[in-house]
Amino acid sequence: MFSWSLPAMRNALNPNLMSAAERLAEIGEILAAGLIRLRARQREAEARRMGESSFDFSADQSVHG
Repeated sequence: MFSWSLPAMRNALNPNLMSAAERLAEIGEILAAGLIRLRARQREAEARRMGESSFDFSADQSVHG
């Protein structure tokens, strides 16, 4: 499975203690992380449908040339 290394999400803060800008930034981070995961899943599904692999060489080829 494809995995992107995303920065760790901050601990949830009480929204009542956050400024509007901080709340908006947190929403943006959550949505961006979700979009990245969604696109990765879509690419994986397309690759499986097309019979592609994460490897660019056949079994009889060496990775060292």
